[in-house]
Amino acid sequence: EGAVLSAKLLQLVAQLLLPKVRLENAGPFPSPLGKSLTLGNLVLNSPHFMIIAFVPAVVVGLGMLLQRTPWGLAIRAAADNRDAAELAAISTRRVSTMVWVLAGVLSTLTVVLVNPLRNVNVGGLAFAEALGPGLLLRALAAALVGRLVSLPLALAGGIGIGVVEALVFANVADPSWAELLLFLLVLTLVLVRGGDEEQERGLESLGTIVRPVPERLRQLWWVRRGGHLAGLAGIVVAALIPVFFGSASQTFLFGRMLVFAIVGLSVTMLTGWSGQLSLGQFAMVGLGAMTTVFLHDRGMPYGAAVAYSVVAGALVALLVGFPALRLRGLYLAVTTLSFAVAAREWFFTQEWFLGDGSVVFVQPGQTLGVDFNAQKTFYFLCLAGLVVAVVVTSRLRSSGIGRSIIAVRDNEKAAASFGISPSATKLLAFAVPGAMAAFAGALLAGLTVQFGPDVFGPAVSGGLGSSTGAVLGAVYVVGLPAMLGPTPAVQLATSGVGLLVLLLFKPGGFAQIVFRARDLFLERFVPDPGDTPADETPADETPADETPADETVVAEISAPPARVLEHVPATGPVLAVENVTVRFGGLVALSSVSLNVDQGEIVGLIGTNGAGKSTLMDVVSGFTTADDGGVRLLGQDVTGLAPHARARLGMGRVFQDARLFPGLTVRESLQTALEAADPSDLVPVMASFAPARAAEERKSTSAKAYLSLFGLGRYADIHIADLSTGTRRIVEMACLSAQGSRLLLLDEPTAGVAQRESEAMAPMIRRVKDELGASVLIIEHDMPMIMGLSDRVYCLAAGAEIAHGLPDDVRHDPAVVAAYLGTDDRAIQRSDAVERSDREPVA
Repeated sequence: EGAVLSAKLLQLVAQLLLPKVRLENAGPFPSPLGKSLTLGNLVLNSPHFMIIAFVPAVVVGLGMLLQRTPWGLAIRAAADNRDAAELAAISTRRVSTMVWVLAGVLSTLTVVLVNPLRNVNVGGLAFAEALGPGLLLRALAAALVGRLVSLPLALAGGIGIGVVEALVFANVADPSWAELLLFLLVLTLVLVRGGDEEQERGLESLGTIVRPVPERLRQLWWVRRGGHLAGLAGIVVAALIPVFFGSASQTFLFGRMLVFAIVGLSVTMLTGWSGQLSLGQFAMVGLGAMTTVFLHDRGMPYGAAVAYSVVAGALVALLVGFPALRLRGLYLAVTTLSFAVAAREWFFTQEWFLGDGSVVFVQPGQTLGVDFNAQKTFYFLCLAGLVVAVVVTSRLRSSGIGRSIIAVRDNEKAAASFGISPSATKLLAFAVPGAMAAFAGALLAGLTVQFGPDVFGPAVSGGLGSSTGAVLGAVYVVGLPAMLGPTPAVQLATSGVGLLVLLLFKPGGFAQIVFRARDLFLERFVPDPGDTPADETPADETPADETPADETVVAEISAPPARVLEHVPATGPVLAVENVTVRFGGLVALSSVSLNVDQGEIVGLIGTNGAGKSTLMDVVSGFTTADDGGVRLLGQDVTGLAPHARARLGMGRVFQDARLFPGLTVRESLQTALEAADPSDLVPVMASFAPARAAEERKSTSAKAYLSLFGLGRYADIHIADLSTGTRRIVEMACLSAQGSRLLLLDEPTAGVAQRESEAMAPMIRRVKDELGASVLIIEHDMPMIMGLSDRVYCLAAGAEIAHGLPDDVRHDPAVVAAYLGTDDRAIQRSDAVERSDREPVA
């Protein structure tokens, strides 16, 4: 698509500089050579000679630029580590600009070289279709052969793809088989060679973070119901559109706008919430439309055909989403793009869909005495479908399902430690948007009546992150031309160029504009519903340096869920690690390490960096599989269990990076921690059944209690990304408490926190442990803290245990002194001087 845009801009410049060039007389790009060569059955013409001359030269030149010049070194440095490149005085912004310019030049050159072979007139829809997604897919497939890093392998991949495509064109009657083979090639390459975590960095959060309305303002009824009132006003306006814009063409365009808004909602869920960058969502729309026609032609009523199409969309989305279990970001985008191209060029063109023709035809007919063949009537059906889609999307986002999807997007490991299954959540994040997109396709089929597979190319509606943005994006892109007409100004504003300009200034799209305006209005014009007297503090806004005195709240929270208590062993250790060995290739990270944590005990784990402490913690929590040995939790062998299954048995973990879930608020993070004990079910949540509403109310009440207990009330509606590291640590401890965990795994809980917060961490850990009746395994480099906190201490060195026992014994063990504490008397004396502290935690 970038290549097509570059070619169009080049054509526009040529038209300005060369008056004789006219769009109405445009043809394929000319080739300067008039030579031809025949080698047996092979005929080489001028376009072939141009490719043979330019492509190797460009690849060699690009390789020399990246390998032999300061600019190439700067590009590679910025790609590997942006922050380090900035510290090395490399302007990453300038480098990025240069890379984009270079990519634009290369993409334009690609179109100029390929276009004479395709023999497609420059400009117009046919040009974009012939040299748009299909050309992009072939380029990406060739790049995947080189794993997006090797120019020679990418060149070889491009040659191989071209040879296979030529063989297909020469020997197969249906040339669309080339698209199917390309899809299978991309899928194989991605599954075999994809999954590089470094390539996926920075693609985790693609949605707009929407600040919730503060709790104090939600006390005002019109603020609390503001979203519902705005939605009702939107429905009224949409219902009046056919009255003021009554022509058949306008009614069709506005109905199409409603359908595209539903597609936008599906993209919001898939990409904005789950972070799965899919370019094939419109193929799911095509699947819904073509399946509806297929079933309707065979005698099924239109309504029943729509229902089956929705199910088909969910099932196919699950199949397409399976690669997402180990891939995301760019690799998944390439996979979904190849699926979209293959679906339009091959799957939708097969005889079982099209029969003997090139288009299909459907009429919804009558249902319950209502004639849906009338265009205005079908418009209202599309409006009703959009209302249902918005309500379902909003309910999912405010439920445990929506929070779990965002949690897995932001931090998959932390989500698993909360008892959330990342695999099930990812597949759900594909299935629901797939079903919604298929529903939109079924409506589009009834609205369009007659169509072909060419209308279902890769497309995306604007407004990720919220249902409001998705609807506004469809109104802008489709509704604005329908209302004002296809004038040049409207076409420019709603084109890719106009949307690009919008995103440059407002990366969050229309949602960012709307919610920012809402926040400014509330801050400036809405009074505080009630000023709190100076001597009173609300229960949910306890100051950070005070502990609430509400004993009923403390009693409620300190009782772990009954489901967890069933697994508490009458005797024996809470955690037993038995002769665990872990190898990474030829490196032995752990060598026959054993460790026990008894009921109510705090066990410290110390050692130098690289000693194997975090690896052992990963083995215990299930993120690393041991080559030998086993793990028992609460008397049960959990060696083969996934991390989320161990969490549901009573294991909770705090990670070293303290990242938690940047896209969730503190309140939502606590509700997510409560999800394992009180899970949300998809159908009850979508239908808003009473049990689902009751479950959400319970989690909301419990989360408010934990906010009060840990003094986090003032941070309740602040996103985790906006908190200091110390406050995030307190949120983590609150989440552990909310989980009702029986074993707490703490990986350097004081890393990155201020001194005052670090001093308060030990009493807080002891308090959470006592309230839960839990046991603790803690990794910590703060020797005074861990020696004063622990009942027993293990020390690792080079993946093996070198000592364990009481803190005093381990502190004076010669092997520990030599391997970890060192022979500096001051370090040993500082460790000896530690005394246990029973201070209350300071939030």
